[in-house]
Amino acid sequence: MTTLVTTDLDRDVLVVDDADRRAAEDAVEDQGRTPTGKLAFVTDDGHVEPLPDRVNQVLLGVLRNLANGRATSVQPLPDELTTTVAAAELGISRPSLMKLVKTGGIPAHKVGTHTRLRTADVLDFKRRRLAEQRRAFDELRELEDGSETT
Repeated sequence: MTTLVTTDLDRDVLVVDDADRRAAEDAVEDQGRTPTGKLAFVTDDGHVEPLPDRVNQVLLGVLRNLANGRATSVQPLPDELTTTVAAAELGISRPSLMKLVKTGGIPAHKVGTHTRLRTADVLDFKRRRLAEQRRAFDELRELEDGSETT
């Protein structure tokens, strides 16, 4: 089992060195060799406690980025987003987001005179839009594959 240690874990920003990057590479490789493919806590008495799936995914993402030398920031999302932040998260302009809100494509509510969106609604919309894009791409690929055989 690989141990990943930085010099000061109590800091808000962790600065890692090349040894930390190599340790992250080893941890990602070790994770791939485990029967469950999951990270876990190991207590002093040797008890292994698997991490919840979502935490496992987040930490593996951090380790992969660290192993590849990419900067990573992990922050909790607020319950509500401004239209500017929501538009940025969706990769669309704010006016496009406001059209979606107006047509009911994504739920929103007012806080005083400001429009706010629930983070969960924005992420759900993003997942659905990605699934639709993948479905459309698969259909296009099937059409292209069919036209090549004729």
